[in-house]
Amino acid sequence: MSGPVVVLDARIPVYAVGFADAAHLFYVGGGGAGRSGVTNNIKAAHVELRPSPALRAAGDLPLSAHEDAPMCVAVHPLDAALVCGVNEAADQLAQHNHHLRTYTFDTARPSARADGAAEVALAPARAVPSLGIRDAEHYQRTAAFSPDGTLLAVASSDGRVQLHRYPSLAPVWTQPYAVPGGAEVYDTDFSHDGTQLVVATGAQLLVLSTAPQTTDADDTAAPRVLQTIARMSFGTLRGTFRAARFGRGTGDAGTRSRLFALVNTQAQDAKTRASYVVAWDADTWKLQRARRVARRPGTVLSVSPNGRLLAAGTSDLCVSVLQARTLRPLLRAEHAHDFPPTCLTFSPNSRAIVSASADATVRMQVLPEGLVPKLSISDELLFVVFLVLAVLMGPTHS
Repeated sequence: MSGPVVVLDARIPVYAVGFADAAHLFYVGGGGAGRSGVTNNIKAAHVELRPSPALRAAGDLPLSAHEDAPMCVAVHPLDAALVCGVNEAADQLAQHNHHLRTYTFDTARPSARADGAAEVALAPARAVPSLGIRDAEHYQRTAAFSPDGTLLAVASSDGRVQLHRYPSLAPVWTQPYAVPGGAEVYDTDFSHDGTQLVVATGAQLLVLSTAPQTTDADDTAAPRVLQTIARMSFGTLRGTFRAARFGRGTGDAGTRSRLFALVNTQAQDAKTRASYVVAWDADTWKLQRARRVARRPGTVLSVSPNGRLLAAGTSDLCVSVLQARTLRPLLRAEHAHDFPPTCLTFSPNSRAIVSASADATVRMQVLPEGLVPKLSISDELLFVVFLVLAVLMGPTHS
């Protein structure tokens, strides 16, 4: 079972995507600093799901060719603003690096197409330092807003994490949090209520409180580590984390009380490199489920806004969709891109999945109706029903 697919020629390698609303999507990337001829850009696309799915270019903001390409993007859940990470030019890094960039956008331009103008207007707003990046080999790898938009988390490829208040961008912690061993951070995500932040490195998942630990004596604020999940093994295969996301949604169909991770494995002979999606209870931190998604390493993970679906991109060029509560495979798009997917996101109504890649394509697949039953029965409810039936059908005494 599959759904309609449309592909947009992005004209740049794409490293991150994010929806602004049901009709507008942003994607970022480029060729980096230098004279490659491939621009660095923030681009917008107009999205249509009905009556016929469509993606079309809707505006862009070219960035400096002397600076890095943006490797992450986060669109604010309420305001017409987005955040990217862009290193300054290499010859400026020793003095300063205002890599945390904010931009505003305007999508309310109904006459733009008729006038031949861009449908979406983008403009730079602010640029501030955050993670103390001074080495051109490292960069801001992640950006994520809390669900209410009051907090912004960013992390770097050299293992530093900072929490900012929004819109002031004031840091919550006195100093960026350094993950153990300076390990590269692959992913960051907030819990549904914004009280927790998960940080994924290859060796562990760190769950931090967004309420800082303060010290009156020296007036400092530092992060509090609530939980650490160490790397796991699948039989004889050692796993490393690649991505982590908290669940979303309410009721029996929702998964906001779960934490999901994409885990890659590698055998000693390096021939077996399967990837798995793993789920934990986010209250007790007990392991709940694990499911192999591909025979090759995973690259990216996403959770649908309604919490009912997961999507994973893998280095075999595929995109897989799973039922979030059971991890049951629902759909697999073979050869979705020519290069491994770099980013994934669901549409706001959870009806479509968008992926992109360094192959300069943005791909949208509309998910089939009824992919997940509207009534999703939890394991706990099934257990209760089983007990009731067992009692009713038990032996009777005359």
